[in-house]
Amino acid sequence: MNQLRSSLLPAWSIARSGTRLSPWSGLEAEMDRLFTAALAAEGPATFPVDVYADAAATHVRAALPGCRREDLRIELADGQLTLSVVPPAPAGDAKPDPTLAEPIALRTLAVPEDTAEDQVAATYVDGILTVTLPRRPAAQPRRIQINAA
Repeated sequence: MNQLRSSLLPAWSIARSGTRLSPWSGLEAEMDRLFTAALAAEGPATFPVDVYADAAATHVRAALPGCRREDLRIELADGQLTLSVVPPAPAGDAKPDPTLAEPIALRTLAVPEDTAEDQVAATYVDGILTVTLPRRPAAQPRRIQINAA
C-alpha cells in the first residue's frame, strides 16, 4: 500500500541523512546576500525617476518632496545627467560652497546622443523635479542643383 507523504517537499529534498532540505535554500541564501550588500552599501541614497520621451524631447521626472530648490543640483557632462540632493547648510553658519557638499541622494542617467545640451531646462514645482532634454533637429537632406558646364 502506498503511504501518503506528510510533506509537500519533493523527494530530492530529503538528504541522505534523512533530514529535509528546503527547495528554497539556494534562493534564500542569494536573497540574504543581495539584501546584505544593498543595505551595507556606502554612499548616497538613490531615488526613483520616471523617464519618458516624445517627438520633441526626453523628460526626466523625480518626486523629491520636502527638498528645497537650493538643495538640488543638476549637472550634464559626458552624456550623463546627474541629479543630486545636497544637505541644507546649518543655520547661522557662513554660506558654504554648494559644489563642495557631498550629496545625500544621487541619480545618474545616460542622455540620448541627439540631445541639444544647450537647451536643457529644469523646473521644480510642488516637490516634482522635471528636466527636459530637447532633441536636436535632424539634418534635412538638401537637394543640389546640377548646372551645365
